[in-house]
Amino acid sequence: RLVGVLMFGGGLLVGLWLAAFGYVTPGGGFQGGVVLAGAILVLYLVGNHRDYRQFRNEHVLDPLEGLGAGGYVIVGLAALASGTPFLTNLFGRGTTGTLFSGGSIAILNWASAIAVSVAMLLLFAEFLETYIVPLEPEDSGS
Repeated sequence: RLVGVLMFGGGLLVGLWLAAFGYVTPGGGFQGGVVLAGAILVLYLVGNHRDYRQFRNEHVLDPLEGLGAGGYVIVGLAALASGTPFLTNLFGRGTTGTLFSGGSIAILNWASAIAVSVAMLLLFAEFLETYIVPLEPEDSGS
């Protein structure tokens, strides 16, 4: 369990790092989102379904997925509203190699990281509910 908790923390850090610096180094929103979702899935692997249950609340996850996908579209529509092509950089170039050098790519990375990680969590939750949970003994506490 201790190794799993360390893997969870490390996975969260790596996922956040991939999403944050994806336009400066290899990585990006998709990769960061998959790693973030995988880190949360480690909770199920080292614990049980009850530990993972709090991360699969569809009433929370569905709006978050919409926020991620909608954020991506909003950046594109903001570019169109300013008279430039869809997803054109709105913030200037910045200094090469710095955190702010990517302009609106940073927002797109975070939006896609949110959408991908939440979609993966919903996919894992559906898989667990359909194929795994019916095989587990019932929780006596809930």
